[in-house]
Amino acid sequence: MSRTNWAWKIAKLFFPALKLPAVRRFVSREYTDYLATRTPPRPTGYSLVSDLPKPAVGEGPITDYVSWRSLTDHKFSARHLPPIAAADTRAVEPPASSDGQWDATTELWRRRGRMDPCSRSSVLFAFFAQWFTDSILQVDASDRRKNTSTHDIDLCQIYGQTEATTSLLRSRDPAQPGQLAHRLINGEEYLDLLFEENDGELEPKSSYAELPYVVRANGEPSVLDTVLGEAFRDRKASLYATGLDRGNSSVGYVAVSTLFMREHNRLCRELSREYPGWDSDRVFQTARNINIVILLKLLLSDYINHILGEQLFQLEPAFADRRAWYRPNWIAVEFDLLYRWHGLVPDELTLGGVAYEPNQFRYNNPLLEELGLGQSLSGVSALPAGRIGLGNTPEFLLGAEYESVRMSRLFRLASYNDYCERFSLPRVTRFDDLSKNPDLVRRLQEMYGSVDKLEYLVGIYAEDGEDGVILGRLMARMVAYDAITQIYSNPLICSDMYHEGTFTKLGLQAIEDATSLQALVNRNVKGGSSFRVSLNTNSKA
Repeated sequence: MSRTNWAWKIAKLFFPALKLPAVRRFVSREYTDYLATRTPPRPTGYSLVSDLPKPAVGEGPITDYVSWRSLTDHKFSARHLPPIAAADTRAVEPPASSDGQWDATTELWRRRGRMDPCSRSSVLFAFFAQWFTDSILQVDASDRRKNTSTHDIDLCQIYGQTEATTSLLRSRDPAQPGQLAHRLINGEEYLDLLFEENDGELEPKSSYAELPYVVRANGEPSVLDTVLGEAFRDRKASLYATGLDRGNSSVGYVAVSTLFMREHNRLCRELSREYPGWDSDRVFQTARNINIVILLKLLLSDYINHILGEQLFQLEPAFADRRAWYRPNWIAVEFDLLYRWHGLVPDELTLGGVAYEPNQFRYNNPLLEELGLGQSLSGVSALPAGRIGLGNTPEFLLGAEYESVRMSRLFRLASYNDYCERFSLPRVTRFDDLSKNPDLVRRLQEMYGSVDKLEYLVGIYAEDGEDGVILGRLMARMVAYDAITQIYSNPLICSDMYHEGTFTKLGLQAIEDATSLQALVNRNVKGGSSFRVSLNTNSKA
């Protein structure tokens, strides 16, 4: 989303008039079309598909040619460019780390000293980004060529990925038709507890025993046990029943899920009053439809616009399905790797006058309950997140950066410049075109020699943001392309579905009124308008 391109320069001419609905709609549609056509539409000819099984140790091989399976098998991640030749030096696996000393490539990400803050992103943006991407970017831990995603933006954070999981998460109280299971604390709704004590042992509640991440097969640890590890196993008693295995990972993550759970239940209550003859299933399904579209709307109006630094995009239902770029979703490996924004993570959170280190605000739901949802969301809205880029990853996440580099090399991703060309950006000719940081430029020059040998993953994180955009030019372009095309391929907003028959008049009004995360807080938190909630630390909203 480089601001040096001609489309951006034209869009800027309209900025003074963006408050006029007709102008805003025109600019939003035109720039959406522009970004969605900067690379060939899905599907691409290659993916991480292979007929060869994964070995017991190491990653499985990928196929170097186009096949019917590489075009259709969504169990494997897609890719934007074909793999480079196996003999290419960039396909060499990084050396193993030892005694906490990472290889030189991983060291490029290390935060030295205190966090380098972003100029305008709040910690809520960091939590929201994690919450959003966890729902669609799900690498299969047992075989990283594969993913476990539905490939759709579907609020699986609170609904789960299958109807069987969804059924387990719904309320069983006949007085709560269509609602998700919840508890009341000080008169406000929180997600239900996942575990209960039985003969001195913590066990999943019987109603949640079949959730896919708590099931233990053949005596093996559950997925949740693996996710928690030893560090957080003592916090199991306070975990919530969520749609995903990492649904309890941080106080901010759980806060966003709680907000959308409350919105779902609020919609159910209103639908039940408006349509007393409806059964619980119809109430639930209609509320879910409305809630998903509210998320799609906020992803554009709050999230993408925040990255851009301008209030440019708005959701345009019944628009995209007649465009040539309209395609079914398929998550690409490059999209997964570029979204590992560990630099956003703060050194600590100060909430309610208390400073919490990362291990204290992870898997700590009692903190959310103590502060309350409004105070939690407003508290993290006031704190700056870190800058996304090299040199800003905290120590405890360097292992994740190492695995990302390793994954990009094993799956033989093309060069940074090849991806620039793929997304209609000019190729970079010098390292100092990427960054104004002379030390980083020197290190990249020493490591790669030629900018044409610069790896995709290192290149997108080395880029400086341009004129207020919080991401570099290629990363911003790719985020915009993937996010926009995946939002608009959602079947709920196609021209044949977006009407009262799907959402009801009440539901369409609820979508219309959901202008921001702040608006959602105002109608789902006691005294909501007294809490300032924003992805932008500079916002006064």
